[in-house]
Amino acid sequence: MKRNISILGATGSVGGAALEVVRAHPRRFFIRALAGGRDNKKMEKLCAEFHPSLAALRDEAAAERLKKSLRKSSPQTEVVGGEEGAVKVAAFSKSCTVVAAIAGAGGLPPLLTAARAGKRILLANKEALILAGGILESEARAGGALILPVDSEHCAIFELLDSRPDGEMKTRARLWLTASGGALRDAPLSTLNDATPAQALRHPTWKMGDKITVDCATMMNKGLEVMEAAVLFQRKPSDIGVVLHPQSIAHALVEFGDGSMAAALSAPDMRIPLARMLAWPGRAALPEVARPGWAELSAMTFSEPDPRRYPCLKLAYDALSAGGATPAALSAANEVAVARFLRGEFNFGGIARVNEKTMDHAANSGFARARALDDRLAADADARRFAEAA
Repeated sequence: MKRNISILGATGSVGGAALEVVRAHPRRFFIRALAGGRDNKKMEKLCAEFHPSLAALRDEAAAERLKKSLRKSSPQTEVVGGEEGAVKVAAFSKSCTVVAAIAGAGGLPPLLTAARAGKRILLANKEALILAGGILESEARAGGALILPVDSEHCAIFELLDSRPDGEMKTRARLWLTASGGALRDAPLSTLNDATPAQALRHPTWKMGDKITVDCATMMNKGLEVMEAAVLFQRKPSDIGVVLHPQSIAHALVEFGDGSMAAALSAPDMRIPLARMLAWPGRAALPEVARPGWAELSAMTFSEPDPRRYPCLKLAYDALSAGGATPAALSAANEVAVARFLRGEFNFGGIARVNEKTMDHAANSGFARARALDDRLAADADARRFAEAA
């Protein structure tokens, strides 16, 4: 089946992986619109290669530079700058599929736009889903949109549940998310809090952006995924577990009520879940990706995460149990804390400290019970202000 595609976050790591899948199937997938941040040089190359009808950059000065450079290489491409550019890409009428890969809460407006426009959404933005909660799914149902997860763990769960015909087994199954443990999983506990950005960014198995790589080291990324899984698969916190799996081959496991378990295995490569969801319910072959051998499969290990090493994981479960806008406040605080850490304002231990302080603030701020989107956005903004100064 041929698919016309828009990519939000085209100049980032997830967007780049999606474009590699498109390159592997040029007669099946077609790029119609692209949105990025401020990298006009990279966007210029992408436009020259894919000739989209629409390209957007959030940075207006960069958009102006792109507009001038495309006059010769891709004159048919309309260029839009500013925040409304990504929204326009999300709603672009020539695309049926939208890859939502703009990181952070800033990806929410175009994501809601795609849902209201009835698009087939490949979701790679857990922060926006956590902020919007069930609001996004309600908008998707009303607009006739379909949300397909492309985080490797949630894609694996989706596929494992989708392969089971028995509805009761699917709705009552316990979900297990696997975690690599991040760059600092073997660092001595005595020195962990003093780790630097350079140390936290040395992920042992995945190649990703800075923010998500730091989140892997704190395991906040897994906490965010637990909150995401609760929304996507309508599960209680107690129905979602996390297991440490350094090899990153088993991306998720599903434990059914009859005592059986199913696992999804593949090499740690974002192109695999993207290809699966771009082609779903079919498949798109990726002949160049690595495939685990028997020796690698036989070396797989699983263990419980050490709460002393990963305090942010408990914070995520606490936020999910508290409900309301608390998960959104924690997600917002974490964005700020990671940015401050990467700027060198404090060492690694400061991330959990800022997150915990902001959680305590949110519990006493009046935003904790927020349900409406405007209230959640207010909670998000309040948490960011507090975390910036904490």
